[in-house]
Amino acid sequence: MKPLNMKMPVILSLALGLTAALTRYSQAGQETDTGYSIHLLKDCQRVKTLPMTPELIGLYRELLQQETLMASLELPIAAISAKIDDYSQQIDQLSELAIQEDENNLHIDKAYLAQQQVAVEALNQFIGEHQQDFSALEQQGHQIGMIANDFEMAIKTATQGFDYDHIRINSPDNNRVIAGCEQGRRFL
Repeated sequence: MKPLNMKMPVILSLALGLTAALTRYSQAGQETDTGYSIHLLKDCQRVKTLPMTPELIGLYRELLQQETLMASLELPIAAISAKIDDYSQQIDQLSELAIQEDENNLHIDKAYLAQQQVAVEALNQFIGEHQQDFSALEQQGHQIGMIANDFEMAIKTATQGFDYDHIRINSPDNNRVIAGCEQGRRFL
């Protein structure tokens, strides 16, 4: 075997290794386009667009997921809200009827006070029956608050050094052209 033929596999593998290393090196500084970006606005003008890091994307997705869960937990509360309002109005009306006052007299009607007490007890029982809904809503609010705090800290880190007054997040599901302060856009 000729000396060049013996060196050819070594040269070929070095060339391939070098090509692979250069490819990785050239891509190291490039961000992959995930479709998620942070748009910094100042006086309704875009100052900077930054790609979102995997950490930010994860927190953003988690926040959206938790908001969806919160909306589902609010449904029972919305359904019972009208009933709570009815009880409250009934209690207010009975209070007005129970206590009558003019310049010289104060008249307390014990029958209306008793009806008011029954209405208050019914309201308390109704709220007690739905306490688990209120507790779940409170717990979910706490969960969203923790994730939102983490997301806010990560956003502050990513946007440090830029002068802006609004942040807009674009995602694959919400990827419109940023043209300023359009109505109906979601600002953070």
